[in-house]
Amino acid sequence: MIFGAFQLDRPLALLLLVIVLPLIFLLVSKTIAGGGRVARRFAIFVRVLVMLLLVGALAEPQLRDESEDLAVTFVLDASRSVPLDKQQAMDSWVEGSLDGKPDGDRLGVLTAAEDAYVQSLPSKLVQTVERRYVGGVNGTDLAGAVRLALAVSPADAAARIVLASDGNETAGSLLAAAQAALAAGVPIDVFPLKYQIVGEVRADRMVVPATARLGQTVTARAVLTATRPTRGRLAVLVDGAPAAVGADGEASIEVELDTGQNAFNVPVTLGTAGPKRFEVVFEPLEGSGDAVLENNRAEAVTFVTGRGAVLVLASDTESAGPFLDAMAESGIATEVRSFEQAPTALTGWSAYDAVVMINQAAYDYSEAQQEQLRRYVHDTGGGLVMIGGPESYGAGGWIGSPLEEALPVQLDPPQRQNMPRGALAIVVHSVELAQGVFYGKLTANAAVDALSTRDLVGIIEFEALRGTVWVHPMAEVGDRQAVRRSINRLQFGDMPDFAPSFRLGLQGLREANAGQKHMIIISDGDPSSPSASLLQEFRDANISVTTISFASHGGIDKRRMRLIAEATGGRYYDVSNAQIAQLPQIFIKEAQTVRRALIWEGDPFAPLVEPTGADPMRGIRSVPPLSGYVVTHERAGLAQTTLRGPENDPISAIWQHGLGKVVAFTSDAASRWSPDWVVWPDYGRFWEQHVRWAMRPSGAADVRVRTEQRGDKTLVIAEAFDSEGERVPFAMFEVFSAEPDGDLARSAMRQVGPGRFEAEVDTEDAGSYLLSLQYEVPAGDGRAASRGVAQAAVSKPFADEFRALEDNEALLAQVAALTGGRVITGAPQAAGLWSRDGLEMPVSTQPVWLQAMLAAVIVFLLDVAVRRVRIDLRVIFGGFGRAFGRSKETQSAGVDALKQVRGRRSKPAGPAPAPTTFEPTAEELAAAGDGSAAPIERAQAKAVQQDTEEEEGGMSRLMRAKRRAMEERRDDDPDGDAS
Repeated sequence: MIFGAFQLDRPLALLLLVIVLPLIFLLVSKTIAGGGRVARRFAIFVRVLVMLLLVGALAEPQLRDESEDLAVTFVLDASRSVPLDKQQAMDSWVEGSLDGKPDGDRLGVLTAAEDAYVQSLPSKLVQTVERRYVGGVNGTDLAGAVRLALAVSPADAAARIVLASDGNETAGSLLAAAQAALAAGVPIDVFPLKYQIVGEVRADRMVVPATARLGQTVTARAVLTATRPTRGRLAVLVDGAPAAVGADGEASIEVELDTGQNAFNVPVTLGTAGPKRFEVVFEPLEGSGDAVLENNRAEAVTFVTGRGAVLVLASDTESAGPFLDAMAESGIATEVRSFEQAPTALTGWSAYDAVVMINQAAYDYSEAQQEQLRRYVHDTGGGLVMIGGPESYGAGGWIGSPLEEALPVQLDPPQRQNMPRGALAIVVHSVELAQGVFYGKLTANAAVDALSTRDLVGIIEFEALRGTVWVHPMAEVGDRQAVRRSINRLQFGDMPDFAPSFRLGLQGLREANAGQKHMIIISDGDPSSPSASLLQEFRDANISVTTISFASHGGIDKRRMRLIAEATGGRYYDVSNAQIAQLPQIFIKEAQTVRRALIWEGDPFAPLVEPTGADPMRGIRSVPPLSGYVVTHERAGLAQTTLRGPENDPISAIWQHGLGKVVAFTSDAASRWSPDWVVWPDYGRFWEQHVRWAMRPSGAADVRVRTEQRGDKTLVIAEAFDSEGERVPFAMFEVFSAEPDGDLARSAMRQVGPGRFEAEVDTEDAGSYLLSLQYEVPAGDGRAASRGVAQAAVSKPFADEFRALEDNEALLAQVAALTGGRVITGAPQAAGLWSRDGLEMPVSTQPVWLQAMLAAVIVFLLDVAVRRVRIDLRVIFGGFGRAFGRSKETQSAGVDALKQVRGRRSKPAGPAPAPTTFEPTAEELAAAGDGSAAPIERAQAKAVQQDTEEEEGGMSRLMRAKRRAMEERRDDDPDGDAS
């Protein structure tokens, strides 16, 4: 119930007054019948007021404040499907709409692309459209932008959303977001950005079988769509190399496309095993017209099955010779590569059933390669065998790397008193480059991440106010939080002289309790060189200095940096602006200089064989002695340690990581630490069992996999056959999808027919999706079921944003109709954006029931006072009159006279003393005047009256009080009974 600026949320509570008010009149007439008329009327008024306040509080009164402001939030489509000229014109349109904006109204701006971003919150001060950061533009999420606009709409103003877009969305549901706007009472006005691409060619898809056999000839089918007849050249690439598409083996052929879909078939013979990436490329001839070039490519992947292959990564083939000989004797096909030839994509790693790394250092592989190798194990079921050496595990920089979590051992061992540690000092100088500070901090963090928790690290830099100081004094790395805070506070001051930083570094490293000591300097090289004697002190203390020359000013500065490194036994790096991305890897490599402490070398020992019953150790009861290994720590959980060294350190450990299996062997496989192993009769058996255990499994069933793309989904179809070609019923399939962003999705496949299984996987984003199908086929006749893994791939070469050739005005009109909005066209002044028509103005309320309840309590206390306490107003007013009606001089004289009289009466009885009081004569009284004698006479009379009252008894006083009370009652009720 609303009464102007006041409302009652529960007005039905007022019905209580119908019952309560009559009871009040009845109770008052009974309880105070003996009182006067005024008292009864006042009591009725007070009790009615109390009840009105109590019932009013139960009705939940609220104070209403209705807003008069309006907030208009523009959602501007910033995706690639909207031409840039359309986006710029829309910005000008928005700014033009401010001409008729009332002063109290607000404007907000959001952009919508792959993600929604707030450019300006709704405010009275926004006068222009400023697109700061819009994120990726290869997608459109209009639904997310509308929800964000609802979220930023102020609660104290009416809201309106204006959506300027072509209506083509690639993520989310705009209609679902419109339902949310409808529920919130916010209309969505739409401004269609209309366009139509007339001349366009789009490579819709490349169709190849998901799997094929070695030597098989497959047909690669390219499907292209043209909006009008177009001429151009068509080429098909296999792993980046042109395939023969013409009759005479040409790498490309000229084709003419008709309006609509066009298909071309290219036969390709598969000569090698592994994944094969097919790509179709269309190049329009000059003048034929093709507006968007990003959608002229399509790709697909076929997995060519052959015998299992193992990739061996070894920088020194001589030291890897015994292992390679063991693989050859076991019949395991291997391919040996150096780290420079390692795969650079997930599909490249997936060509192998297992990867063996022999004494490999982390800084030889990019972080992307390390992450791909981890995903190769976890997401695709590949195997990994890491064999140790001086450049492996923690000594090789793998601490903190993406691959570390895939290993069954901890690379950073806990604190141990008998294990030496390293100390690293980092000296940073100004990096005069646009992103110099960013890369300076990034490289320092990379070096710290490569250290173990027990290593020591310190950071030195030049500050303008304090000079050359320890930003982070030499201390244990620990949990890395303290040193990271110090790195974030770096200022990268312009150091004038190297000498102070060298003296600080030398002092800190000398005092450090560490076995290996090293210093790294990154600078442009212009500070003054340290003295030769200071550099000799570094060499005498066995402290090496590595210098990194970056953004240097010339040859003199570079020469200065190189001489410092040579004088101390360190390394020199000259990094150009184009090589800036290599800085973190250089720092990681140099940090490993102090990680040699993780290497244990000593008298040969025989590792303890754990009785775990693991398959890789089947039949092996003892192993030859070793003389060295890289110190690691046992990983808790599902990891199994099969061989142990001194102090219980793991020598060999295994576990399952995701879909794949991993083996860690912390000693080497050559003659440096294990010369007795090379001549051990079971050497080949040991490594064959470990490698075969880690390899991706292959089952006996013949499984064929193919995929069908259906919008943002891909249908995966698997068909299982036995050795005789009959379909296999009752098999169990599970598909794992490794997505381009690194996530792993898991789906169960359902059987839709004899030997046929299907599953739908999300393939919304552009990129390659690797599918691993794990299956189990019952063998029957009491035999064990066969298990295996089949692979397939789905490729999405370009985003769906580039498939749109015209706007979707129909969707925008539907959104406007659903939410009560309008379809806006024409000039901004005629759009009526700031009109209140059809808007529900927000109302804010403030509850006041508590105030009503407190007022009821106060009035109730007043009612109690009226009934229990009698107040004589005449006495009160008389007291005020007596207190303030006479002058201060008269009161003072009367008091003095009274004191004199009481002084005479207080004297004890006995002989009359000599008169000591002053008795005025008649002449003195006459001289004083008539006024001065009056107070004295009154004081004497009052004293005589007081003497008389003291002589009367208490009964007389009671009688006089009773008579006064009866007189007061007659005055209050002159019509009442006088008795």
